[in-house]
Amino acid sequence: MKTIQSPRAWHVAVFDFLSARLAPDFLPLLARLALAGIFWRSLLTKVSTVKLFTYTELINDFPVERARMRLPELPLDLKAATLHQFRTDFALPLLPPEWAAWMATLAEFVIPIALILGVATRLGALALVGMTLVIQVFVFPEAWWSTHALWVVIGLYLAVNGPGRVSLDHAARRVFAP
Repeated sequence: MKTIQSPRAWHVAVFDFLSARLAPDFLPLLARLALAGIFWRSLLTKVSTVKLFTYTELINDFPVERARMRLPELPLDLKAATLHQFRTDFALPLLPPEWAAWMATLAEFVIPIALILGVATRLGALALVGMTLVIQVFVFPEAWWSTHALWVVIGLYLAVNGPGRVSLDHAARRVFAP
């Protein structure tokens, strides 16, 4: 094993190691999980959910039921509040509110699952970038630097660099590539 003798050599060795290990494997996986988690949590606010591993927590002497995990109840059914939101606060030009609500909900259901698995990652990431830009322009124009810029950066990173080696896309490319 080589000994590292200078701070510069140590710096180069550490970052060469990190670049070789993190860039192709860990960073794309982390980006996929982060972006999927953002939109999955949004889905859970729009539909009825099944609570798994419930427990009761006392908050200010009042019992509050919590769940360690929530999953969407299938078949997906939009909450009345979601439809109301898309008719009022989230109203988009040229698109009926019911369509917009269902399109957003289905995208938030399908794309995070695909991202986690690493399937059609570039396409899914671009779709979420597009969805974020629609949210930015028509719904929350004041939220750019606090939230949406980060979502766009993660999505563009995945669209440009792909899903990484820990993905079904990568496995399929290895199997089906000439």
